[in-house]
Amino acid sequence: MNKIKFERNKTSTFIVMYSLYMYFLGLSLRSTSKALVIFRDDKRNHVSV
Repeated sequence: MNKIKFERNKTSTFIVMYSLYMYFLGLSLRSTSKALVIFRDDKRNHVSV
């Protein structure tokens, strides 16, 4: 599996892809940021998502 790397990667690629997936399913940015709480590595607000 190819790994996608982002410049200045502060957030793991998995979390970025998962949050995009949830957003495109129809969740709002606030709901997406609340759903990312399970990863607990950093707090993310709806602006950073």
